[in-house]
Amino acid sequence: MTARRWEPGDCITGRNIWGGRVFTAWPFLVVEDRGDLLAAVMPAGARWMRPTDLDGNDIRLPHGPWRLREDVWRGHGLVRVFIGGAAHSVLVFLGDGDVRRWYVNLEAPFRRTAIGLDTRDHHLDIVLTPDLRTATWKDEDELDDAVAFGSMTADEAATVRAEAARALHWIRRGDHPAIDGRWRMWRPPPHWRAPSLAPGWEVPPAPSRRETS
Repeated sequence: MTARRWEPGDCITGRNIWGGRVFTAWPFLVVEDRGDLLAAVMPAGARWMRPTDLDGNDIRLPHGPWRLREDVWRGHGLVRVFIGGAAHSVLVFLGDGDVRRWYVNLEAPFRRTAIGLDTRDHHLDIVLTPDLRTATWKDEDELDDAVAFGSMTADEAATVRAEAARALHWIRRGDHPAIDGRWRMWRPPPHWRAPSLAPGWEVPPAPSRRETS
């Protein structure tokens, strides 16, 4: 764990960790780091790493051997807002004149690292329309599959669903820190360089004290 705060425009690497291995890796540029809130953008054209099975087919669950392949982020880019202690982040899919959608990603609270941050995806998501009036729960089947496979317990899945409901209530209440009107027209400054994954991004993180106790 590192207490370092990042400056606007800094390039950091975000990673989704499962079973002590990197399952996904994203290059970000920091927009804002307040300590308890970290907002970062992955612009169009950024090259990130996604998981595949050993035959090269894209996968979404860590339920078998996997390797990573490079992909290119398309569209207008996205801003991802991580909130300290919250078991979710919010992805803001940028659009042309407004956000395309808001996306609540259920995950372990983020952990700062020397190269950026690590988290662990919890499969369930909530997609909200630009006006925030309509919310659709997404990938509930993946959460059920994780319980059936044994990578999550039924109690853990119930906790994830409760966190999703809490996040949605927070957004509906109107004071969720990630739901910021500035994102509707925001674009990365033109002088910011394209982000890239940090050297050593593929090196597994050291086990936490909880994992080694």
